[in-house]
Amino acid sequence: MRRSLKLVVVAAVLGMAGETTAQSGSRPDYGNRLGTQWGHETSFLPQGVQVALNSIDPAVRKWYVPQELFAEYRWRQWQTTNHARTDFDRYVAPDIEGDYLYDMFGNAVSKGWLIYNTEQNTPEEFGNRLFKGNRFERWFSQVVVAADAKGGTYYALTTSNNLRTTLTPLILSKVQMDGIQFDMATDKYQQTLIFSRISGPRLTFNRDDRRTNTTTFFGGRLTAAVGDFVTLGVHGVNSHQSNSKIDEAPVASLFKGRLTEDQNAVPISAIEIVLRDESPADGTGGAAFFPGSSDIIITYESGLVNRGKDIGFEPILEGGIPAGGRLEANGSEEIRLLYSFDDQIFVNRASGAKDEITKVEFELTVANDYYISMSSDRQLNSAGARVLLPVTQAEGNIQDLSNLRTLRFEYGLPTATQILGGSLSVADVLGFRLYGEFDRNWNIRQYPNVSQEIHRTSSGLTDEPHNDAWLINVSNHRGRWFGFAEAYRIDPEYNTTTFISNENGFIDYEAPQYKVDLVEDNDDQDRVPDAFRGDWLFPDLLIFPGWDQNGDFQPDFNQNDNEVRRNAIPDWREPFIRLWVDRPEMLWGRDMNNNFWPDLYENDKDPDYPYDRDHDGWNVYTGFRLRPGLRILGGVLREQLISSDQKNHMVYGMLDYDETYPRYGRVRVYEMVKSVQDDIEDPLLQYSPDTLIDLAEPQESKREMEDPLLGRDSFVNQFFIGHQLKTEKILIESKLNHVLFHQRLAREERRRLGLDENEFFFGLINKAMYQREVGRVGLQPFWKSEYRKQSRGLFDAEDKETLTELFGAFAVLDVLHSTQLQVGSEFLFEKDFGDEQGDFHSQSIAFQATNWSSYLGYVITMQSGILLERRNPEGEEGFTNTRAFISVFAGLENLR
Repeated sequence: MRRSLKLVVVAAVLGMAGETTAQSGSRPDYGNRLGTQWGHETSFLPQGVQVALNSIDPAVRKWYVPQELFAEYRWRQWQTTNHARTDFDRYVAPDIEGDYLYDMFGNAVSKGWLIYNTEQNTPEEFGNRLFKGNRFERWFSQVVVAADAKGGTYYALTTSNNLRTTLTPLILSKVQMDGIQFDMATDKYQQTLIFSRISGPRLTFNRDDRRTNTTTFFGGRLTAAVGDFVTLGVHGVNSHQSNSKIDEAPVASLFKGRLTEDQNAVPISAIEIVLRDESPADGTGGAAFFPGSSDIIITYESGLVNRGKDIGFEPILEGGIPAGGRLEANGSEEIRLLYSFDDQIFVNRASGAKDEITKVEFELTVANDYYISMSSDRQLNSAGARVLLPVTQAEGNIQDLSNLRTLRFEYGLPTATQILGGSLSVADVLGFRLYGEFDRNWNIRQYPNVSQEIHRTSSGLTDEPHNDAWLINVSNHRGRWFGFAEAYRIDPEYNTTTFISNENGFIDYEAPQYKVDLVEDNDDQDRVPDAFRGDWLFPDLLIFPGWDQNGDFQPDFNQNDNEVRRNAIPDWREPFIRLWVDRPEMLWGRDMNNNFWPDLYENDKDPDYPYDRDHDGWNVYTGFRLRPGLRILGGVLREQLISSDQKNHMVYGMLDYDETYPRYGRVRVYEMVKSVQDDIEDPLLQYSPDTLIDLAEPQESKREMEDPLLGRDSFVNQFFIGHQLKTEKILIESKLNHVLFHQRLAREERRRLGLDENEFFFGLINKAMYQREVGRVGLQPFWKSEYRKQSRGLFDAEDKETLTELFGAFAVLDVLHSTQLQVGSEFLFEKDFGDEQGDFHSQSIAFQATNWSSYLGYVITMQSGILLERRNPEGEEGFTNTRAFISVFAGLENLR
């Protein structure tokens, strides 16, 4: 018996040794990782766990399951590890090539990494998921594109944090949108679809961000070619709140949205309505409110309906001036109506409690120039204060009660912003080109009720739930004749701004970080939106439309100012640089809104619609090309504000000439005369080149520029003439700019408005430079003269008359192979004809040594120098400014 047991043990050991030897000499076992053969195809479908036939023997000893790495490295638990004859193989991370990834049908997609994923699961807490892997940023620079094409069909699917995308300028224009865009094009059709979770986060990577409350954007546009010349388009955008706990398909809330958890957390206790004068400046004819014919209508879960007057439930009235059965709010006066559902009259007489209310509708009888907004104790900012949101406003500036009407509208919290529209484009039919677009906007609200998931929806007024915007442009070129016509209207409450919620569903209805613009304010058309919004980290600190003509993202009036080397001295005032740069008042440009600023260089706070909101009008002009570079035209503009009786009426003529002669240089002439009646205010927010950017308060670095309303009744003349001759040795340049607003108002009216008979700017600049080689030294004598007379400039409204004379010379000497010495001296004399204390003269002397070298693949520029400026103001003791420096620059190319 003992011998028999011994034989069994020996046999078992030998058997294990033989098995180990056999397995160690075989190929690695990859299991199903290389796929399984199914007919002629290799399948990677999941196989599950199969019965291990080699482990069914009824042995008591432990079975060591061969895992993936053990099979590849041929490692066995029963075998002694000995590397005398075999190399040691270090472990390789099992996910070095990523994870095994499968689609919803079980197909193996890839062995790799999840780069981007967004999904919505309902009903489920934290059912909205957004994941961006860190490789999305590091490997792909936050953009991944998938594309395919066959025949005449193409499509591309782009996922990016930085989508520069536009559907039309009236519904969607984003500089850096975070989302997914699907584009498809055939010979006849083009389609674009865009999706984004605009409530963020934007720059969080490698974290699965799961939320219950989110704000989602969806938009698209489809165009179809009809024949060879006509293209029809339909488009729409929608931004809405969503709540993943609600048991419904995501498409069910696509248009109207759903209340977030915070919005629907507690019932509304009070609603406030405010009536104001829409045109407070005139101080009369403001909002007229008739309490006797106004009421509140309340609907409950049971279906019962109460009218406020039937149960004695009246608002608490505050403000307003009694006038014959009505209250009036003129100027800065307000009429406030507060409905409190905790009022004992409501509690005792209503057909239901406040938490049973499903709908609240108001009937307000109003007239004249009213502006209506409303709020509640659930429509708050972060400090807990109520925030008013607009409801409607009167058209025109009616003051005689002729627009008396009863308005009906419901209260609710904002849940969605939606725009639907279409377009028509005609290309070159008998020389005509046409583009027209119509868009309709709904700002959707829902009344919260804690016991319900689906809520009552409303928008705008009951009989006017939408706001419209439309435009049409027609142009024609036939021979030397050309013409253009445009008509447009954008309602005052047309809206492309939407609210976004945080992860808890809270919305601050006042703070900019809880808003997102579908059409952004980006007047300088760079990569950063001008305004601070929830889908962007910071506002644009430098906004200078039209002032960056060399495309280096720096204003050309202060070229040497950047984030590293701050410089608040405009180039037209800085020693030596002022030879080349002229003040911005010397720029000529059309000024169709008559606010003294050329339209090209204006910056404002409004979305970049093709036309301003609250404007209704048309403009038409026709012209003739007399010769290449020379044309004349004349036109008429008629536009007015929808919400008031302000208007801009203009008849104008223009001549422009721009031609370069090989012998005489370039000649430019621009002349525009206008007969203007314009009392529409067009305020601006302008960057001034002599202002340092305040990083703590960036918006304070821009100047608020009020419209002086110089064109109430004026004759306007804008004239510019310029000449430049540039040869190998000579530069001669002259320019003259004259802007005149001649007031046709009576003297008493001008005095009341603080206007002179003539408001103007006149500037004349002449400059010359000559360069000559004297031996190894390059000499460049120069001269510049500037005469300026004005009643106002772009940034001030001061009477000034000055003459500035500047002359000097540069000397340049190249030393050795890549070293240069430069010396400069200039003398400046400035005469202020209106104030002798403004007279001064100065002398500047500068020396600079420059070396260019190549180092570690970079172009190294080393500069050292000194600048001395002696300034002598009239009647004061002179002083000297000194600047000495040593600088090292590294770049990729030599700009010498």
